Amino acid sequence: MNKKKSLLGFINWIFLASTFVVISCGKAPTQNDIYGVWKGEHLGKQLMFKFNNDGTCVLNFKDNVSDSAEILIGNFKMNFSQKPITLSIRNIPQLNHPLHTIVEFVKMDSIKLANFAPRWRIRPITFDPIASMNLRRINNNE
Repeated sequence: MNKKKSLLGFINWIFLASTFVVISCGKAPTQNDIYGVWKGEHLGKQLMFKFNNDGTCVLNFKDNVSDSAEILIGNFKMNFSQKPITLSIRNIPQLNHPLHTIVEFVKMDSIKLANFAPRWRIRPITFDPIASMNLRRINNNE
């Protein structure tokens, strides 16, 4: 009888552990999840990033104090096989170098980006809670 209880307890534990893993993992993000307009604020600047399904993007940085804005246009590529997910923006006419960072999908309508780096090798590999940019997806009517 003890062996049956032990076996039943072990099977229940495996079932619960498997259920927890499936629920906690959720849906893995894909390229389609980044498309759209994302807004946030970081270091005194209003951020608005638009990622288009043709691989182009527009990054808008508006200073809260001076009201000046810097707009960067380029082509983006994400690598979902790497953890954390990498994001590179190239062919930026306003800069003479690409931008590289990492992305985390916090929720389907919320992402976190690390600071941008001009070279792939010096891009961040972890998120700094103070320096990270938190963006939320906006609807077209906002």
